[in-house]
Amino acid sequence: MDLAKDIFIERIDQIALDEAMTSHERFRKGLMGGQRLSLSFKDAQKLDFSGQALAESELVAAQLCYANLEDTQFERSNFFGADCAGANMRGCNLHRADMRGITLKNCDLEGADLRQADIRNGFILIKDEDGSLKPIKEASAEIGDVNLTGADLSGAKLGRVVGPRTNLTNANLTNAKLNQANLSNSDVRGAIFTGADLTDADLSGCIFHGAMLSGALLANTNLEGADLTAAHFGNRELRDARVESARLPRRLEKLDASLQDIIRNHMLWIEKLGSEGIQADLSGVDLQGVDLSGFDLQASNLSLAIISSARLQAGRFTMANFSGVMAVDTNFSDADLRGIKLDRANLMGANMRCVKLGPLQLLGIRGRHVLSSLREAKLEYTDLSESDLAGANLTEASLKNANLRGTNLKSAILIDADLTNADLRGADLTDADTRGAIGIRI
Repeated sequence: MDLAKDIFIERIDQIALDEAMTSHERFRKGLMGGQRLSLSFKDAQKLDFSGQALAESELVAAQLCYANLEDTQFERSNFFGADCAGANMRGCNLHRADMRGITLKNCDLEGADLRQADIRNGFILIKDEDGSLKPIKEASAEIGDVNLTGADLSGAKLGRVVGPRTNLTNANLTNAKLNQANLSNSDVRGAIFTGADLTDADLSGCIFHGAMLSGALLANTNLEGADLTAAHFGNRELRDARVESARLPRRLEKLDASLQDIIRNHMLWIEKLGSEGIQADLSGVDLQGVDLSGFDLQASNLSLAIISSARLQAGRFTMANFSGVMAVDTNFSDADLRGIKLDRANLMGANMRCVKLGPLQLLGIRGRHVLSSLREAKLEYTDLSESDLAGANLTEASLKNANLRGTNLKSAILIDADLTNADLRGADLTDADTRGAIGIRI
């Protein structure tokens, strides 16, 4: 959006901005001499706003291209028609902000709070000579090539402004308004769409691994060519959607053998060291609610399977491949998971109490062991109390609100992990790599 031809845009410098932000802080605290930050119709491109508390600011039609807004508090602020192309808005608080007509092209909004933000189209108005308001330009909100990884967009009004090929990995879109949006070929792995309105939206070609679609409105939603493997949804959600050519989870009854025969052949394969039997391959299979408690499925392949609400307690799954598995509310308690792959798995609300996720010593090879991998896994509200995660790789894992009481995290890799509100009482973090991790409080 180029407003330069329509209205005068005044340039401000960093010194003036710093003074205005200090004045806004006084205004926010109710002190004398304070004044609300008003950058409406101002050019503040490439300036630094980072880390400031600027709630309820006025930034109508402001030019904020390539500005640094990281971790800035802008809740309830007015960004109507603002141009934030290329801006760094990582961790920015935009809760209930008016963002109608905003430009967010090439913007980094990773981890931003956009709850209940209004990001629809609108009109920019100015007063003419007689004092009446008139529209000078339709402000079309533009979100393209944007990084919204982990952003909270719950309740946001987005309409048709979100563009294709958007990165919405692990974004929270609960109750968001996305009707008629074009999200084709976007990465929505791990995103939460519970209660979202996706009526007439285009989600063709999207990757939904680990995404939550339960309760979403999918009337006439285009899901052609989408990969819904390991996505969480019910039949009623897809009933009115267009799923022609979509990749759906494999149904258990459609497999070449029964689950009992698959397990029996796998156990024979283990017993005969691979010379007989068949290694279990349940990748991409819908196993919701299945009871695998006590079974020996070591080295099996359940990648991208759906095992939500399943029972796996006291089972043996050492060196198994559970990458990308959908395991919401699954019971893993007392299971042996040493050396397992759980990268990008959705384990929200799972019972993983007293599980073994420590290193697995390889027989016959002295000093060799395999570490468990949970890179980028979703472990929010998961019970990992009294479990052994010694040496486990939890790089970029989300452990928000997880129960880690008494958990062994010796030498665990927690690089860039999120432990916000995690219960770490009695946890052992000796020699753990916590570089970039947030929320660690003991």
